[in-house]
Amino acid sequence: MVDLHWKSNMVNSNNISPKSPKLSLPDKQLPTTLSLPTLQQPPFPKNDISPASSHVCAAYDNYLHLPNLRKLWASNDFPNWNNEPVLKPALQALEITFRFISTVLSDPRPYVNRREWTRRLDSLATSQVQIIALLCEDEELNPETRGTAPVTDANGFGNGRSYSEASFISRLATWHVSRDVAQRILFSVEREMSRCSYTLGLGEANLAGKPILRYDAVCKPNEVHALETTAYDHVGNYETRSLHATHQILESWSRASRVLVERITDSIDSGRFEKAAMDCYAVERIWKLLTEIEDLHLMMDPDDFLKMKKHLGIRSNGETVPFCFRSKELVEMAKMCKDLKKKVPVILAVEVDPKGGPAMVEAAMKVYAEKRSEFEKVHVLQAMQGIEAAMKRFFYAYKQVVAVVMGSAEFNGSRFDSVDSLTQIFLEPTYFPTLDAAKTFLGYYWDNNNNNN
Repeated sequence: MVDLHWKSNMVNSNNISPKSPKLSLPDKQLPTTLSLPTLQQPPFPKNDISPASSHVCAAYDNYLHLPNLRKLWASNDFPNWNNEPVLKPALQALEITFRFISTVLSDPRPYVNRREWTRRLDSLATSQVQIIALLCEDEELNPETRGTAPVTDANGFGNGRSYSEASFISRLATWHVSRDVAQRILFSVEREMSRCSYTLGLGEANLAGKPILRYDAVCKPNEVHALETTAYDHVGNYETRSLHATHQILESWSRASRVLVERITDSIDSGRFEKAAMDCYAVERIWKLLTEIEDLHLMMDPDDFLKMKKHLGIRSNGETVPFCFRSKELVEMAKMCKDLKKKVPVILAVEVDPKGGPAMVEAAMKVYAEKRSEFEKVHVLQAMQGIEAAMKRFFYAYKQVVAVVMGSAEFNGSRFDSVDSLTQIFLEPTYFPTLDAAKTFLGYYWDNNNNNN
């Protein structure tokens, strides 16, 4: 256990090398080469992530049928099921992925790389199933939400096998071109849902005979697939279907993540730090999933995509905002994740010192050191920083994808005179300076203390 009385111990220790920096909290005027800094900046600077202009966002929304999708996301068909606002858009994203696989395998263009497309969509479906299973598992671990999911008894199905009547996966499973892909996805469902008390009901084996989620009632596949068409289908460019499906999947997961961040905030305010940590880990994985979704643009044919870009009017004259900021869901998700920094004082149970005193850093160091009694706080603090790292990686990767797909001039509307907004996001300082300082000084302590018990 770390001796937290470092105000005296660190300075009086005879084990510190004369060339090593010494850690002391500034209540004693002692000659040291290192002391906790005074934070002069405001505790919570203005959040500068903002969406594109309203007319550009409206055009993006209409192209993807987002007003209709939002109605599906917001429908409250199971009032007693706390996970419905999260799992409904997640399952709908998975359903769109099933349809996307069919679109790729039906593409008549001879130059399309169907093999790699299929592998990537298979991987994307598996990644989504993993997060869905994680959310279902966490739901069953919580006594307040356990047993609230809408399920049916597996005994009503022959041999314990479960089927969805409306899901596109059933078509994939019976079409000889996509049968192997569908089987791999169903194996993933069976494997990932093994720790949950129920299964999804997509046609997986369900060897344990567990209850089956009422998939069709929750996901509403027919209503989701009714939103497949676009106003540009007459152009005859297959990439518009790929772009449409890709962004519908991204939007659905962005909505699921927003709901999770709202739950994280509520859990922290009520002192349920372990529950907040579980949801934080889910949000971190969703950011990584969004990166995988955006990578699908790399599979689109460059010439066909750029023709479609012209037809869609993707880049309006004078528009310089990054393309991803046309998504109000993604922008709001990013802002909410960034604002989690405001919950650090709540977790540490310390008021923010407007003068930038060291109380917050001291409290964080104490939490890290006395982890046996407050390990839930350590979990949530680590998970929040994990979200920041995943979010910044997403925007960095997104910038590279735009350069590959449309050329480097599209980084920021052909402007090179200043640092673009995407670069600002992944290069800006940490959102959690208190935690960063605490780990820095705790690291100096252990580096210069020979009694590492």
